[in-house]
Amino acid sequence: MIRIAVMVANETEDTELVVPVDIWRRAGFLVKLISVEKKKNVILSHGIKVSCDEVLMKENLVQYHAIYLPGGAGHNQFNEEVAPRLVAFAKKNYKNPKIAFMAICAATECFYSWGILEPNIKVTCYPGVQENKFDTNYVNQDVVVSKNFITASGPGTASRFAFKVIEYFENASKAKAVAKEMLFLK
Repeated sequence: MIRIAVMVANETEDTELVVPVDIWRRAGFLVKLISVEKKKNVILSHGIKVSCDEVLMKENLVQYHAIYLPGGAGHNQFNEEVAPRLVAFAKKNYKNPKIAFMAICAATECFYSWGILEPNIKVTCYPGVQENKFDTNYVNQDVVVSKNFITASGPGTASRFAFKVIEYFENASKAKAVAKEMLFLK
């Protein structure tokens, strides 16, 4: 079973959290919400209250096939000061092809700030976030898969991103089956 750790902070973008998690769970993936805050309870960017499964300080990230960073202002908490275990794990494992590093919207910026965005890795993000930072890595597409990095540009692409992740870990048929079940495809 594919296991995905979803990092959550106060002010995480609602759509970028809820939509992919819902779709991945429908696909049969084990998805855990991991709070980078000191408490399990967080408030998303538009006021939705979420109770995470665990706090980062108590979670062993080695057990996951993927680490997912949703965007919104909460992505600023995915740093060495607030989430040192997350950053250390990423720096140690970003070249491991068995672990996918996934982000959407402004959260893609974390890969740059952590120093794991090598020149041969292509990513997308919310337009403008890449300027003067990772322009050479940036591709103006909704969803980009490059080696073991999967990124998307924003809330409107959350569903396509989630289906692409299913395709990455399983296959296109599985992604289409879930999309059809949800009436994304008829």
